[in-house]
Amino acid sequence: MATALGGLALVALLGAWELRWQELPEPQDRALPQAQLPDRPLRILAFGTSLTARALWPERLAVELSRCLGRPVSTERIARPGAGSDWALTLVRRANDVAPDIVILEFAINDADLLDGVSVETSIRQHRELIGRLSGTKTPPAIILMTTNPVAAGWHWLQRPWLGNYYMAYRRLAAETGTGLADLWPRWTLPGPGDGLHPDPEDEADLATPVLQTIIGDRYGRTCTSSGNP
Repeated sequence: MATALGGLALVALLGAWELRWQELPEPQDRALPQAQLPDRPLRILAFGTSLTARALWPERLAVELSRCLGRPVSTERIARPGAGSDWALTLVRRANDVAPDIVILEFAINDADLLDGVSVETSIRQHRELIGRLSGTKTPPAIILMTTNPVAAGWHWLQRPWLGNYYMAYRRLAAETGTGLADLWPRWTLPGPGDGLHPDPEDEADLATPVLQTIIGDRYGRTCTSSGNP
């Protein structure tokens, strides 16, 4: 029992160091390649975890982009609580059936789970495969990797003591594969979400929407920033 408690205490200390370290980096968003705006409604797919499943930002992003781009924008989502990049690989065909112009991926927070996740190396490998399979269509979508919030406290925190390493892996992966990156993680003000894992959807949308609309607007040669852009 003492050994188990000692191990848990060690994980907690490591997690505390990791959470503190997470405050240091500056956001490192990555732009998408330039493209012609399609002469039809723009289609966006939000592909992710419970953070995407419960989020308000997909709908808000569609409204803001439609206003900026001057045409309808639709957002669909494929998301599930507890989902990781291994689950995403089983849904690639469904994702490609949407025929999206933009895919926004966020699976790092569950890949980092000590109980149900995968190693950083496996996460990178599975994300590379996911990006490759999403890109292997006749009209491949642009892909944006998205880091999300830090984990603030409690059991969720103990389950993800090295979450920052998975977010840093998204940075490396975006640079290697040429995807976009919406780097939300450094923009959060700790202690963060109320339950330790899930932020308030309104706060999340306030933070995520301007970042995403800037990246997507820039792809099509439009300035879609707002005064509230973090």
